[in-house]
Amino acid sequence: MTPGELKELVTAIVKQVLAEQAVAEERPSALVLFTGALVGFEDALTSLTALSASADLDIIQTPSAQRILDQQAIARIGMTPVEQGLVCGHDMLIIASLTANLVGKVVNGIGDCMASNVTADFIMAGKPVIAARDAACPDSPGKRRWFPTLPEGYAAMMRENLTKLASFGVRLTSASTLDSVVMDAWTAPSEMVGFDAKVLSATDLRGLAPGTQLQIGAHTVITALAKEEAAAQGITILRRS
Repeated sequence: MTPGELKELVTAIVKQVLAEQAVAEERPSALVLFTGALVGFEDALTSLTALSASADLDIIQTPSAQRILDQQAIARIGMTPVEQGLVCGHDMLIIASLTANLVGKVVNGIGDCMASNVTADFIMAGKPVIAARDAACPDSPGKRRWFPTLPEGYAAMMRENLTKLASFGVRLTSASTLDSVVMDAWTAPSEMVGFDAKVLSATDLRGLAPGTQLQIGAHTVITALAKEEAAAQGITILRRS
């Protein structure tokens, strides 16, 4: 090999290394939190697998998640378990399995466990929080399959808590659209759309992007199909006071 050829080879190697470093630096980092919610779990795994191709994902789990969820399926995604630098070391928190219990704690300022403290820390730090709400939403198809006779009063309380959580800036979505909402959050802020008609139907929601926050009137009636459509598409409905 001539000196000129050696120089060309070294130059090519340096360029490749620098290009790989640039790509690595552009990859966002997210902390993934698993709780013990089973509703939406498989869809969340599919979304996280898709995200792992373009982001560095670390993972923490609650004791109930470690006990209940399929740990082998989680391990296959290749996320890195972490214990320190949870907020400062990550650009975003992804709650892959949100429970009604966690929602209730966060919206009432209760920080008595790892999950509630980490979620509150990300919110207070102003960093994006994306949560799959399937298990915490009374109108999600999965939740309805588990609890087909859920009392309306209890369902209303769950909706109110989710609305309050969304008012903190948390993006609520379905587990099946978790990956697309996360990618949108890295590139654009959550879209707020106003709706002033007297009745909100499923047709009104079609065409809205996943993760959209729809602000409706204080007395707007939401049809049952609209609730199901919003839950399926990860659209958060906020009622004006």
